[in-house]
Amino acid sequence: MLAELALAGTTLSTTTTGLWAHRLWRRLHTDPLTGLANRARMHRTFHRARWLRRRTGTPLGLLLLDVDQFKQVNDTHGHRTGDQVLTTIAAELHAATGPGELPVRLHGDELAVLLTRPDAGDVTETRAEQIRRTIRGPRAIAGHTIHLSLSVGAATTEDGSLSDLLALADQRMYATKPSRSPQGRSEPTHRKAVTS
Repeated sequence: MLAELALAGTTLSTTTTGLWAHRLWRRLHTDPLTGLANRARMHRTFHRARWLRRRTGTPLGLLLLDVDQFKQVNDTHGHRTGDQVLTTIAAELHAATGPGELPVRLHGDELAVLLTRPDAGDVTETRAEQIRRTIRGPRAIAGHTIHLSLSVGAATTEDGSLSDLLALADQRMYATKPSRSPQGRSEPTHRKAVTS
């Protein structure tokens, strides 16, 4: 009887420790608002993937996403609605990504998708356009019709650092930011797709 109680206590203690460790890991690697991976998890995933690919030389990809007109949403409808816009986009981004694609919230309205899939070098630009088209158009959020659109910059690297990859994707993302046309409509700035 005592042995059974001791075994049950050990099992319960191990289970509790495992649950606590899992919760701690989630807290350290997950954005609390959106549930997406955070910057720390992206760094960890990038460095692990780069280490594994040193022999093959296959590139990693990064999509940097910025929510267009997000400040206007906050100014017009309030920060609570802005938060709901971010959680809506995060849910759609999570649904639109698959194996080898890590959706991340970097900060504010800036998101990313780290591509560690084997064909990242071939599909990064295509995935950027697919995600931009998926998360576009009107959504009913907090009783308002909010028109969602993203500016997306895509970049790849074979042996560069994550900060270099982020900087290149950032540069390309700003090249796609909407500009104001003479008629007052928002139009994308066209760019030629380039990978490094």
